[in-house]
Amino acid sequence: VHTPLIDSTKAEIIGRGTELGVDFSETHSCYAPSLQGIACGHCDACLLRRKGFEEAGLKDPIAYQ
Repeated sequence: VHTPLIDSTKAEIIGRGTELGVDFSETHSCYAPSLQGIACGHCDACLLRRKGFEEAGLKDPIAYQ
């Protein structure tokens, strides 16, 4: 099994994704999104994502409930 990001922080992953042109507005990490697909902003996955964007010095482009 190849896991190239296993030792990377969320900020590093977001930075690398940005370098590669990932459109993060088309993604979310939420465990409990609304029926419309809007992330809750409070689950562990949302909190880690938000922290990762903050530490990367970037604005998270998605809306939260």
